[in-house]
Amino acid sequence: MGGTRARILRELTVPRSTTQLARRLALSPGGTSAHLSTLRRNGLVTASRDGRQVLYRCTALGTSIIAAGGGYRQAQ
Repeated sequence: MGGTRARILRELTVPRSTTQLARRLALSPGGTSAHLSTLRRNGLVTASRDGRQVLYRCTALGTSIIAAGGGYRQAQ
């Protein structure tokens, strides 16, 4: 998994919108949206509508991948 997608998954332990994620991770909203689409297609995040915004949250599969170290780890 790519580093950006792993970072997004780590941020989704609580529901967040595309805009919130983009701001927290210093990414463009369009790029964040594209990553979220890929993660959703692969069953790693879910989306639910809350009024005018869509909130994303990590699924059990996404959480287990991050917990197992299957995501990207930054060099220290």
